[in-house]
Amino acid sequence: MDKIPDLAKNLINVGWTQINICQKKFSLKLYLGNLDFFEMMLFDIDAFQLFYLSQNCEQIEKQLKELNPSLEAPVKKILEHLETCLINNPEKNEYTTSLHSDFLFIKMKSKLSGIKFNWEFKLTKLENRLLNKHFVIPLLFNCAEYQQRELELIKIIQAKDKEIDDYKSQGIELTRKYLATETFELSHFDDQIKSKLQIDDLIEDPTKCLTTILHQKVNKSCIDKYMAFQQKSLTKETNNDLKSNENSNKILKNTEKNNDSAFSSKDKKREEIDKVLEEENKSCPKMNKKKKLFKTSLIKCDFKNNQKSQR
Repeated sequence: MDKIPDLAKNLINVGWTQINICQKKFSLKLYLGNLDFFEMMLFDIDAFQLFYLSQNCEQIEKQLKELNPSLEAPVKKILEHLETCLINNPEKNEYTTSLHSDFLFIKMKSKLSGIKFNWEFKLTKLENRLLNKHFVIPLLFNCAEYQQRELELIKIIQAKDKEIDDYKSQGIELTRKYLATETFELSHFDDQIKSKLQIDDLIEDPTKCLTTILHQKVNKSCIDKYMAFQQKSLTKETNNDLKSNENSNKILKNTEKNNDSAFSSKDKKREEIDKVLEEENKSCPKMNKKKKLFKTSLIKCDFKNNQKSQR
């Protein structure tokens, strides 16, 4: 699974529940953030489509005034009531729905402290990639978790059989004969499972398995492992970035040192040359004057020769 997208990220850790809206079954996720905003997601297995809604404190207060002008209540109370309506007692409310090309619109009528309470949910249709993130891949993770648990349980049962055989070899017998069990055989176990018809209800309603206590435990285990893996990879990336920054800083420092040393060596050479010139000027001032006179006389001769040639 790639990095979790920001949209509906809070709902990754939330388990699915079932809700019946207008005689249609949906799988629902609901997240209340610090009791000042909420996120919800509906999954329609018939259309294989996800719908999403998020409302902050300002949006909740605005909708409360528009739909319930005679009712005053804090946002915390509204969110608690929505949780009760959607999760705890969804059958006590009245719903009407309308499906559009890019959103699902739901109207809910209920009672808050004996007063009529109306609410509207406009859920946006999500892209297929988010359906992949929030439903398909988590289910594949859950399948892998179930397989791992089955293998571990088989190992434990086989170890218990060996322990019982050891007891029997020592002459130990059961005092209660009805507790006796046969040695576990995996092939026999598989045949027994195939012959049992305990999934009839799941065939009629496949999403029902998402709401079982066992599945919620398995799903939480998968999410915890995935989050730990994400955190580990994020820490590794951060450490790599820090190391690369340190290396780049070291390279910059080394280049600065080399430049400084090069400049200092040049400055030293210039100082040495200046000292030598100063010493020459001090020791041979007359020679310098003669050189200057000689240069000026040469310039005059060149000027006269140029004038003659022009004539």
